Parts: sequence; C-alpha cells; structure tokens
Amino acid sequence: MKVAKLAVRAVLVGGLLVGAARAQSPGEQLPADPAHGYAQAQDAAASPSDAPGVASAESVGPSGRGVEPGVAVAESHWPSDLGGYYGSCPPHAGADEPFRIFGRHDSGIEVGGWISVGGYANQFGESRNGPLGFNTVGDGVNVHQLWGYMAKETETHGLGADWGARVDYVFGIDGPDTQAVGGTGWDSSWDTGRDYGSAIPQAYAEIAVNYLTVKAGYFFTPLGYERVQAPENFFYSHSYTHYYVEPFTHTGALATYDGIEDWTFYGGWTTGWDAAWEMIGDSNMFLGGATYHLGDDLAVTYMTSAGQLDSLAAGRGDVYMHSIVMELGLTERLDWIIQSDLHYRNGAERELTAGGVNQYLLWTLNECWAFGFRFEWLYDRDGAFVSPGRAAGNFYNLTAGVNWKPHANVIFRPEVRYDWFSGTYAPGGLPFDAGRENEQFSGGFDLIFLF
Repeated sequence: MKVAKLAVRAVLVGGLLVGAARAQSPGEQLPADPAHGYAQAQDAAASPSDAPGVASAESVGPSGRGVEPGVAVAESHWPSDLGGYYGSCPPHAGADEPFRIFGRHDSGIEVGGWISVGGYANQFGESRNGPLGFNTVGDGVNVHQLWGYMAKETETHGLGADWGARVDYVFGIDGPDTQAVGGTGWDSSWDTGRDYGSAIPQAYAEIAVNYLTVKAGYFFTPLGYERVQAPENFFYSHSYTHYYVEPFTHTGALATYDGIEDWTFYGGWTTGWDAAWEMIGDSNMFLGGATYHLGDDLAVTYMTSAGQLDSLAAGRGDVYMHSIVMELGLTERLDWIIQSDLHYRNGAERELTAGGVNQYLLWTLNECWAFGFRFEWLYDRDGAFVSPGRAAGNFYNLTAGVNWKPHANVIFRPEVRYDWFSGTYAPGGLPFDAGRENEQFSGGFDLIFLF
C-alpha cells in the first residue's frame, strides 16, 4: 500500500513538471496546479468553504497535523515541538492564540482584524516597482491593509445544522486593488488619493447541514494558493499569477461537501470575477472543484471557473481557468507547494492564453522562525495580462523571505526578490525601470499586527 501511494505521488509530481515544460510552447495549452493559502492566521475566522484543501474537522494537512474545517491554521507551519537544538521561543510567541481586542461573543460572533505596514523598493530607485501587484509603490513606508471583520463560523462537525456570516472591510494601498469591478463599481468612490482607498471584499451568509455548507453573497475566490489577506501568505509580495491571472472575489453561491473520507467537493455559480452587486453584462460562470488528501502529508486541489465572462477591460468572452495546487509535507518542518494555472479566453476579437507554474519551499525552524523560497514562471502569450500591449512572453520571479513571530500577535516578513522577462515588447515597453529594463532586484518588509 505504501509503495502504491509513493507511485501515485511520483506520477502527480511528474505530471505537473512535464506539463510545465510543455506549456512553454506558444501553440500548446499549459498544465495546471493547485488551490489554497499558506497560513490562514489563527485569527481569520474563515468559513468552511474559504480554503480548499481541508476535508473535515478530523482531516490532516500536508505536514500531518490536524486542521479545522476550511482553516489552514498557523500551527501547520509553526509546530510547537521544535525546541531543543533549534531553540525555543519567548512566552506568547509562535503557536499561542493571538490576543483579541474584542474577543469572541458567547453567540460565536467574532470581531477582529490586522494592520499590515511595510515598504518595498527597487534597485533603480523608481517610485514604482513595475508590475509587482500589491507592491507597486516603490518609495516610502505605507499602510497596506487596515483590516477589520465580523464573522460567525458554521460548526456542525458533520452533525446538525448551523448558520454563519462574514463581513470584511479594508483600507490602505491594497484597498483599490481589492475593490469590485476593477475600481468602477459601488465602492470605488472610497479612494482617498495617492494609492489609498477602501473596499468591502466580503459580505456573505452561509448555512451548514451535517457535511454540507452553502455560502451565498460576495466572497474571496477559492482559486489559487496565495490570498489577498496579508496574514494568510508567507511572502510579503505576490506572484504574477495571483495578481494578474486569477480572480480575487466572486458574487454568487458556493457549496462545500466533506462527507467522504479524504475528499472535499466544491460547486456553485457566480456572476463572474471581481464584481460585487453590480453584475457586468451577462456574466454567468461555474465555480467548483475538489480536494483529495493522499495520506497524511499530501493534498491536491483542482479548482476551476468557467463560463461567459464580461469584463470592463477585455469585453465579453468565454473563459476557462483552472488552478491545481499540490501541497506536500517533505518532512515535519519542510513543505513543498506546486501550483499550475491555465487561463484561456475566447473573445470576440482574439484568443488569449496565460499560464505557468509556481513553486514554494517553506521550512519551519521553530514557533518563531520560518524561511521560504518561491520560484514563478508565468507565460503571457499574448501580452494581455501582466503588461497589456507592451510586453508578451515569459515573466519570472525568484523570492526569498523570512517569517519572524516574536509574539502571537506579530508577524515580521522581510524578503528579497529578483524578476526578469524574456519575450517581445514595444519600444519603451519593458516591464521594469519605467520601460527600460527587462530585469529588476527589489525587496522590502512588512509588519503585521493581529488584533
């Protein structure tokens, strides 16, 4: 049995890597990979359908540690048994529960949030960091996210019925990017100038009966590995894939079923991508997929969004997009994540294709310290996603970062990053240094305080 499981894992890994190699051919479709987030902070009060990759209250994450339904808790990357040779952490650090200003009411309603403050700069000294999404501003220290939420989780543990709801609010330089309908919708008037603005990125209700949960309203996408919320990501900066190829939010309904051992299934309908209550045209899309846990240390998630999508920027078209995420616990402290995305759009004027592969290697030293590497390759065949009308081809990024948790309420994330591009471009259309360079060194840090 063990040999069979190892063979299956080898086939999965081999298939992902072979597919990635084939994707470099402009005429071929790209393979695809995974869906869920690094460490959804213990504080996030997510719903069971917020994070694919978790099957049930008894399910086990890639590293072999149990997780709650739909919550990739911070303990999965901050184990409590790594003292001794590696040293220990001070009191109130690591896996301790963060202190809550407002706490949790007896009714189950929780109020909390965080603030993320940081700065990112490039080797050229430019005020803009090129196409680095969410880290565009290249001068000074900024408030990325002043985030607040009110939430009640559904808790049935497979028996009975319960209700839940959640509303989120964010202010900062990430606010405008998180607004509905690309900044032209109902919350776009909240911009305050010089890159700052507000948004309500989630507002939904849900009901759970036994192993079935149905969420309805406006909610974050289950596609991909990285998330908009700062505490849920290992790295301060984001991948091109997350920012340019995947949606951030959906309006509609999504059902989650985890009544079959090792499996979680997702299925629903949405009004497209990043559109809140103002539906764009005739957008009509399916959203769904599945997660399978192969043993204690391997989870694979396939998620797709497909159908007719009307976009203010690209017009109407038939869209198929998928994300496949494989999370593998190599050891108790070392996790390897592979993600592959494919985005195909058949519009009125032309076909658009983008896709690629992201890899993350995350090593946890102890409850206070963790180290990570990310390598990304994104193929923007038509030059329609990362740098529209300016550059088409291959975008790469190599990122190295550290997570330091001196206290349960504090996360410090320094990192360095190298980006480069190869392909065709218009005069003055290179991605970096105001159109003059095809590569860039950059780096920065942010400080997250959970409350």
